[in-house]
Amino acid sequence: MKIKTLVLKIKALGRTIIARTLGLTTSAYSNNSDTSTTRIMYVANAFIPTLQLSFVKPLSPLVESGEISTELISEQQMKELFGKQLRDSTVHRWIDARLAAFRPTVIVFCRYSGPHAEYIIEQASGKNIPTILHIDDDLLNVPVEIGQKKYEYHNHPLRLAMVEHLLNNVSLIYSSTEALKQRFQSYGYNNEIQVGQIYCSGEVLIPAINRPVKKIGYMGFDHAHDFELVLPAIIQLLRRYPQIEFELFGSIPKPASLDEFGSRVKLIPPVPEYGAFMAKFSTLNWDIGLCPLALTSFNTVKANTKWVEYTSVGAAVVASSGSVYDSCCADNRGMLINTTEDWFNALEKLVLDNHHRFDLVSKAQVRLMQDYSVASLREQVLSVLHRANEIEAHRR
Repeated sequence: MKIKTLVLKIKALGRTIIARTLGLTTSAYSNNSDTSTTRIMYVANAFIPTLQLSFVKPLSPLVESGEISTELISEQQMKELFGKQLRDSTVHRWIDARLAAFRPTVIVFCRYSGPHAEYIIEQASGKNIPTILHIDDDLLNVPVEIGQKKYEYHNHPLRLAMVEHLLNNVSLIYSSTEALKQRFQSYGYNNEIQVGQIYCSGEVLIPAINRPVKKIGYMGFDHAHDFELVLPAIIQLLRRYPQIEFELFGSIPKPASLDEFGSRVKLIPPVPEYGAFMAKFSTLNWDIGLCPLALTSFNTVKANTKWVEYTSVGAAVVASSGSVYDSCCADNRGMLINTTEDWFNALEKLVLDNHHRFDLVSKAQVRLMQDYSVASLREQVLSVLHRANEIEAHRR
């Protein structure tokens, strides 16, 4: 019995230490007996991949140990519960009940553009709860090139107004890249913005293997204008090397120009849950992963997620130069491409020289383990939570 009591005291002490590290404050919602636990209320349009890879994945060990508790309020939940009354003030009673039951110590809006953000901000401000907006794209200027449906979704006036309200009113903006921070500052937003050094963390799921190239792939969700950069090189390569297969993983449609290759070109449907997505990805056995990126204003503020994910599953990365991939592909951790001709030459070199491909993957995976670990992202997220608490404490 004494041992059990000691273990409980040690766990309680651990929670207290983390709470002090985060600078937790006591709010009107945080009046339960366990004031040492960080309680994060996520607000997102749905259980989106950004939320999963930026928060759920890195914080999962602390959630499992009890140091952190999490809950989710989503636009999808509101739609299911309230239907056409989605934007009515009657939803506020439901929000009040969710907040009162969970008693959050911090509220994180993750790429949120749905209804009632202003009401949640108002409630948080009145109860001294710090708020964070995590944003990984310029959601105020989403171009039609990423797909008509997404373009219309993100550019709805009510969504744009909600993003603007959050940018102006949260305690802290958590930006995925320095370029995105500078973009928002150029628009005139003056709230403090903290930049993450890591957006997507990774671990080596499939170690580098020295083998002949058999399969090349592109993972994407729409963004057909990016894929078009490399499509001519893929067609040329498939015609010249009949042993090569090509796969598209995600919601990007298959171009009709690839029909001539029959079963050598395959479509892998998207997997929404991030853990299941990476588990599926690790079974595909890609030798090369493609990262074409059109040099548009929208793309210049994006993160290097594909490099992390391709490297995790043992695929050599071939990417557009002059983009976010320049740094992670430097020093033979990937190949950087300028022209259509360069795309074909790079892919052919990897097909003909499997030792070079192996060397690229090996060096990339060393960098992945050193600079993109889950533990590093966890520390980054904790620092963001800590800073939001500092800002809120100073405001009071």
